[in-house]
Amino acid sequence: MFSQIDFRIHDDKIEVAGQEFLLGDLTVDILSITPQEFEAMYAFSQDLNTDNMKKLHEMLMEHKLFQLVSDGRMHPAEKYREIIRDIYSFNETMFWFIDNGLMHLKTLDSENYAAALYYFYTHPNLDKMMVNHFRNEGHAFTLFDNIDVRYVPDMIPNQPDTYVIYEVYSVKYLQAFLKMDFMKAIMHGHTIRRCKNCKQFFLLTKSYKTDYCDRPIEGKPHRTCRNQGAKNKAKEKAANNPVIRSYTNAYQRITADKQRGNISVEDWQKAKRKIIDLRDMAVSGLLSDREVDDHMQSAVLYQSLGITKKGGR
Repeated sequence: MFSQIDFRIHDDKIEVAGQEFLLGDLTVDILSITPQEFEAMYAFSQDLNTDNMKKLHEMLMEHKLFQLVSDGRMHPAEKYREIIRDIYSFNETMFWFIDNGLMHLKTLDSENYAAALYYFYTHPNLDKMMVNHFRNEGHAFTLFDNIDVRYVPDMIPNQPDTYVIYEVYSVKYLQAFLKMDFMKAIMHGHTIRRCKNCKQFFLLTKSYKTDYCDRPIEGKPHRTCRNQGAKNKAKEKAANNPVIRSYTNAYQRITADKQRGNISVEDWQKAKRKIIDLRDMAVSGLLSDREVDDHMQSAVLYQSLGITKKGGR
C-alpha cells in the first residue's frame, strides 16, 4: 500500500504524486466512505488471510488518495489494520466536529473555523466526542503527529517562470496526512460540510452557506442535490408537514430522556443526528411520512443505535 506519504503544499493547494488538489478535497474522499463500506473493510481487517487482504486492498484502491499513494505492493497485515484504525479514528472524530461545529456556524471564514476547533478541543466532554484508546478498542484520534518537513523552491505547475517555496512533508500514517489536509484547508477558508440530501461530504471554498452539494441525484442525472434543496426547504417550512411534526416530537422525547438522565449526552447526540438524517430523507422523498414516524419512535430509534434507556419512563 504505502510506507510513507509524501506531499507538498502551497497556498490553498496540496500536491500528491504530481497531482494538485484543493486543500480538503482528498479528505472529503475518505470522509465519504459509507458506514456499509467501512463495515466490510473492518470485517476483512479482522481476518487478514490472503484473500481478505486482497479484497481490502481493492476496496481501498477505489479511493483517489490510495490510488495516489500506493506503491503497488501488498504490505504486511498490520499496515492494513493501521489504515483501518486511522480511517475510523479520523472519520468518527471529524464527523462529530463537522456536524456539531462547522455545520452550525453563521459566518463561514477561517477565524470562525478556528474558533469552532478551539471549542471542540477544549470541550469538557472531548474524551466522549473524540475516538480514544479506552472506549474504542485501541482506536484513537491523536492530537500530536510526527511529521518531517522541508522547504523546497520550485516552479508552480503550468506557470512558467513563476517560483514559490513549497512546504514538503512526509508522514508514515494516514491519520497524520488527513489532519494536515483538513486543518490546512480550514486555515485557508475552506470547509467541509455534509449534504442534507445525499448525506455525503463536500468541500466548500466560498463564504456563502449551503447545505447541498452539486452531485447528480441517483436516477435523476439532470438534477443535483442543490436543485432538490430548494424543494426540500419549502417542505421544511410547511407548518402542517407531518415529517416536521414527527421530528419535533422525537427531538422533544430524546431531549427529555437526556434531561432525566435516562440517556447520556453522547447517546443524545447520536439520536439527534439520526433523527436529523431521517427528517432529511423524508423531506427528500426517500422515506414515506409513515416510515419516518415509525423510525423516530424512541424504542425503535434507540434499538437501531444500540442505546439502552435507563429508568422507567
